[in-house]
Amino acid sequence: FLVEAGIISVSSFVVKIIGVLFKIPLANILGEHMGIFSAAYSLYAMLYMVSTSGLPVAISRMISASAKRGREKEVLRTFRVALTAFTVLGVIATAAMILLAKPFFGATGHSDSVLAAYFIAPTLLFVCVCSAFRGYYQGLHNMYPTAIGQLIEAALKMGLGLGATIWAANAGYEPHVQAACAVSGITVGMFLEMILLFVYRFWSAKRRPAGTDAGCEQTSALTKKILIIALPATITSSALYLSTFIDTVLIKKCLMLGGASEAVAEDLYTAYTSYSTAIADLLPSTLIYPIAISILPLVSAAFSVKDSASGNKNIVQSIRISAIIGLPSAAFLVATAPSCLTVLYQGALDQYSRIDALSVSSGTLQILALGIIFMAIVSTTNALLQAVGKIWLPMLSVGVGVVCMALIEYFGVSGVLGIYGAPISSISCYFVAATLNLFFLKKYTTAELSPVKLFLRPAICALLTCGGSVLVYKLSSLVFSGGGRLNALFLLMITGICAVAIYVVTMLLFKGITADEVRLLPMGGRLASFLVKRGLLHESN
Repeated sequence: FLVEAGIISVSSFVVKIIGVLFKIPLANILGEHMGIFSAAYSLYAMLYMVSTSGLPVAISRMISASAKRGREKEVLRTFRVALTAFTVLGVIATAAMILLAKPFFGATGHSDSVLAAYFIAPTLLFVCVCSAFRGYYQGLHNMYPTAIGQLIEAALKMGLGLGATIWAANAGYEPHVQAACAVSGITVGMFLEMILLFVYRFWSAKRRPAGTDAGCEQTSALTKKILIIALPATITSSALYLSTFIDTVLIKKCLMLGGASEAVAEDLYTAYTSYSTAIADLLPSTLIYPIAISILPLVSAAFSVKDSASGNKNIVQSIRISAIIGLPSAAFLVATAPSCLTVLYQGALDQYSRIDALSVSSGTLQILALGIIFMAIVSTTNALLQAVGKIWLPMLSVGVGVVCMALIEYFGVSGVLGIYGAPISSISCYFVAATLNLFFLKKYTTAELSPVKLFLRPAICALLTCGGSVLVYKLSSLVFSGGGRLNALFLLMITGICAVAIYVVTMLLFKGITADEVRLLPMGGRLASFLVKRGLLHESN
């Protein structure tokens, strides 16, 4: 569990950092036209999740079970079925992207994004094929192909995408052409990752034992099983990405209903979706989502052998670890949002003339930060419900959350809340989904899921961290009072060091974390032993 989580955590973190580094110069090049890229990417992300979210989970679970029973022929047959299904699905998704782009973006007020959508459409086929390989290797507990492939794809996305965008800008092409060049790096990067995985499969196949077992299930039975496992996971993950899709559909139109001009509405949409949401998603996706990926087989294994004690312990610890990471992340972003944006996007934000882009992005980021804890809980509890066999319940929870989001966003953004209604609606989506997921886990397991025991002490420590971080940030601002990236970077470093120190000290003083939970963290074994010997940490709640 720790090794697999560590590999995925490191690769996810590096990929996210590359993604941020890709968007910083891209935002500076496109400036107020960054929304063209964001709108095209949102439709791609939606179809991407529909195509790939549930099937790798299903494949990894089935292949893991077959390999555990020594059914090598079944492992190979499952992979071949999955690869065929993924290829067909990729062709359908690519065609849908091409056919839907023009009418969709025309209806939502983002017509300039059509060309970028055409450029990125083939990626859906490539990523579907890559997902079949990822599910296969994850089922065999080999995370390296996934991690290395993601790193190569991300690096090429940044290098080729930025290179093409700079070339288009220097050649004098319009912003919509520059945005299309930016997404071309994603397409080329994913294509090369697909080639790499084919080569790795050819090389590694020789190292697998021969498939001679007699208990192999038929292709039709395997296909049915894949669909039964994959469908709810696909709908659940797609519903989560539907929130970004809804932003593309509603925000600009609702702002115009509220009285904003089309140009101002475009600027507000870009300031929120291109800058605030990217930073708010960075910490959960790199530090918390890998826990969800790795905890599923761990909990499934415990309950499959009727070891409810271990299963319940893993459930509680995974939820608490998600909260223990998510809460201080939210506190830090609330305190330092303006500096985060200045360090990453100052050049782009300075290009806006119709709105105060830094103020808008900072305010929406601070609101979004409050929802990080709910994002963390949703991602972890979705995996836990799937692990205990309640695969349809996350879909229900997230579906209700998305409906609440759409209603709040429509009436809020078009009403008195303006652009700030968008992050408020996102928080409501994750809050509703997290609450329902915790309710279902409590109903269908015997895990001790009292909100007080799960969250009270970390929440108190996070509040103290937030207060201390704001104070340090304000005092430091008096010293580093000038604008610019360098001053903002100093503010981030000073506030970040103090925030970590405050959170660690308060967590130890209030006994907000146990030794077992520390051991789940990277290098946590030695740290837990050191703290237990000195009486600073206890073994259990």
